[in-house]
Amino acid sequence: MTDKRLKVLALAIVLIMPVFFLLVFQPLGKIPRPKAPHKQYAIGVKESVDDKGQKVYDSIYRVIPNYKFQTQSGDSLMLDSLHGNIYVADFFFATCPGICPKLSNSLEKVQQGFIRDNNFKIVSFSVDPAKDTVQALRAYAERHNAIPGKWYFLRGSKQDIFNLAKTGFSLTAKDDEDGGPEAFIHSEKLVLVDQNGNIRGYYSGVDTNRVNRLMGDIVLLLKETEDGFSFDKKNTQAK
Repeated sequence: MTDKRLKVLALAIVLIMPVFFLLVFQPLGKIPRPKAPHKQYAIGVKESVDDKGQKVYDSIYRVIPNYKFQTQSGDSLMLDSLHGNIYVADFFFATCPGICPKLSNSLEKVQQGFIRDNNFKIVSFSVDPAKDTVQALRAYAERHNAIPGKWYFLRGSKQDIFNLAKTGFSLTAKDDEDGGPEAFIHSEKLVLVDQNGNIRGYYSGVDTNRVNRLMGDIVLLLKETEDGFSFDKKNTQAK
């Protein structure tokens, strides 16, 4: 090897080695960590003044509207009472032979994954309140091992449910004009909502990879919003 080539090789090593050591030995704490998904559906801008007297502009995002529904336990739940909690929502009906069992199986997995996180809930809205009585919802909840106070199955007027799906969650929920076993059309999406009632993401409840992504985003959102949140479940206590 000629002297010229040796010099070029030496120069390349000098330039590359610092980058190599930076990548390999950089403290883990300095590596950027993934962040929770952004809020969706900005509806305006709020103006305020910071400590230095400078104007600050913050986006205002749509909030899930407040409705009152009946739970599988027979009591009532105001959606605003969920503020302060992160939750996942879906729309289903207990006699659905198609995607609903798959959605509920996915949510059962999600519930188990966050069973010790007191600030996490699941909310399933029935699109068939005529058949989904309190007793029917309770039986369905028991089949999917739903924990009372953790996973709510809700019923109300059909109009309220359909309006909430459309204007609150931007999802489809309506009667199926063709009738039959699939008497209702509803989305297979699971919706992630943060502690302020803002939508953070949509995930297919029948796709294992998307459900896993949802669970990862729940962890990131809990980490972002909870003081003292720990990934070590031994440091948390069940409700």
